[in-house]
Amino acid sequence: MNSRGLNLFASWATVICCLVLLAGSSAARADDVTEGRELYLRYCASCHGTRGDGHGPVAPALKTPPTNLRLLSDLYGNPLQEDKVARAIDGRAEVKAHGPRDMPVWGQRFYFESGGNELDVKRRIQKLVAYLQSIQTGARTALMK
Repeated sequence: MNSRGLNLFASWATVICCLVLLAGSSAARADDVTEGRELYLRYCASCHGTRGDGHGPVAPALKTPPTNLRLLSDLYGNPLQEDKVARAIDGRAEVKAHGPRDMPVWGQRFYFESGGNELDVKRRIQKLVAYLQSIQTGARTALMK
């Protein structure tokens, strides 16, 4: 094969590798959304509702109404600012001086349930964030706050 043929082959090989990598990451992302939905239904739906609209069966008994999670993009932009949403779910880094936290500290609960496996905590929260991204109906442009 001449040098032009090798260059063409290398270019196509690069394109094919990139497509394979992108396809693999999309499949993982779909799994994250599916697993995130399962986590959401287990831990979040009682307050936020099965649709994420804030109308769960426990909501009427709460002093502070649960957030409509379908509109998080109004606060965090779309796509969501994953790190901010993850910190809100985790809750362990909240500052006591900022007042009481109405939502459970899920990071602590996940930490104990996983036997102290911090990587498992991060994975669970990442999957919840992926699911929350999938249900957004709010703004399509980021409002940086």
